[in-house]
Order: sequence, then C-alpha cells, then structure tokens
Amino acid sequence: MKLAGEIIAYAVFAVVVGILSVWPRYEPVTQEQALISIAFVHAGERVGECRKLTQEELNALPPNMRKPTECPRERHPLRVELRSGTELLYSDVLLPSGLWSDGKSNVYQRVVVATGRHDLFVGMNDSGGEQGFDYEQSVTIDVAPGRNVVIRFDEKNQRFDIR
Repeated sequence: MKLAGEIIAYAVFAVVVGILSVWPRYEPVTQEQALISIAFVHAGERVGECRKLTQEELNALPPNMRKPTECPRERHPLRVELRSGTELLYSDVLLPSGLWSDGKSNVYQRVVVATGRHDLFVGMNDSGGEQGFDYEQSVTIDVAPGRNVVIRFDEKNQRFDIR
C-alpha cells in the first residue's frame, strides 16, 4: 500500500511539472512586434595621457615599481545612442566599472519595436566628448515578427555588428 501511494504521488508531481512546463505560454513580444537588443562590453578611453617618467623619477621609486610610463587609471564613460529613423529608442551614459573607474562599461538593453522596415542608427562616444560619436553605424533592416535583432560592438575591428 505504501509503494502504491508513493507511485501515485510521483505521478501527480510529474503531471504538474509537465503542465507547468508548457502553460502558461510565454511570449516576449506579440505577433506585430520584434526586439532590438544592444549588448556589449567596452572600455572608454583613458581620461589623461600617459607620460614617460624621467630617470630621476624612476630612481625615486622602489625597484619593483619602476615602469617607464605612468598612465592614469580612470576612463571616460560611454555615451550610447540607438535610433530608428527620428525616433530615439535608447540613450544612456554608462559609467566605467571598477573601484577607480578603470574598468569596462556594460551595455545591455532590449527595445520592443513594430515589425517592418527600420533605418537603424547606433552611435557610441568613448572619448568624453559631448557632441558626435567616435563609432557609429547606420543600416536599413526589415524586421520580421518575433525576430530579435542583436547589436554588438566588435572590439577587434572597432565597429558595430548588427545581426
């Protein structure tokens, strides 16, 4: 009798798990919508220029800390903007990570858009300037229903990759 009760309990548990795995149905967007995701990690330019140390400055340092150049650690924040035609989809200023603001900035944003043709523009400024962008790309894409267009920054080629 005890074995039969355990079998029934396991069977009920399996049925409940099976039902919850397919119901309620999750759809991130409706049939008339699509997603544009912008996701990348990038380090802004250094706030100051590196300078070469003089021989006197090197001699004043302990032997284990003698580097020929001295560079500031702090980096500029990233200014990122995403537009579709004249509509601003995403705009943000992202601070660098790290205790001394010397790390990379993380960008991850998902935007729901209507399906159809979009003239996308993505720009990023990593040098601290208030106007213009250091990196930018414009592309016209046809977004299908339920599609997820991903924008990332290719560090090796120093350009945006839109897929």
